[in-house]
Amino acid sequence: MTTLLLTEPLIENYTDLAANIQAGHKRIALADNLAAGGTTVSKGVMAEAVRYAHEHQVSLDLVIAPRGGQAIYNDVELKIMEADLLEAQQLGVDGVILGALTANHTLDVEGLQLIIAAAGGMTLTFSTAYDAIPLEHREQALNWLADQGFDYLLSSDNEANHLLTTHQLAQKVGLTLIPANLTVAETKTVATKLGLNLVFHPQA
Repeated sequence: MTTLLLTEPLIENYTDLAANIQAGHKRIALADNLAAGGTTVSKGVMAEAVRYAHEHQVSLDLVIAPRGGQAIYNDVELKIMEADLLEAQQLGVDGVILGALTANHTLDVEGLQLIIAAAGGMTLTFSTAYDAIPLEHREQALNWLADQGFDYLLSSDNEANHLLTTHQLAQKVGLTLIPANLTVAETKTVATKLGLNLVFHPQA
């Protein structure tokens, strides 16, 4: 029996939401400024996107990032993320995608604890910032994310069976790996190999 492979598109702002819903997507991720890697949309865009998605029985995930670039944030940027998470929660966003690392590319435990406290009721996805974590620290990172209530993990690290290892480690602690940013050929290969049914793609 063939497993249906679902794609969660990452779209830029509100303008592409209707077309992606009409295309049949049941999970959609929303961000602004994809050229810089994706940042948080405005409150107004957030509100209208949630309303429209829910009117069409579509789950909406929101990227929470105060700027593009590496997910190494200072205290002010973390406070901005916390405020955006509170807005998202109040507006009924289904899930959020975020990440925060230290300068050594390990989990910013203190920063993450601050911001995820504002995310009650929403599913939590750790972003592809995970791919910057050194291999020797990844299992510990996954254990911590699971303990903090994260549900999903994005990774595009398809080198030397890293996705397979991540999938196995994530399964042990109850996290679901979602491969991200792969080519169509890579997506099919990885999904078949790992038995996954959901992948993540920024919209071209």
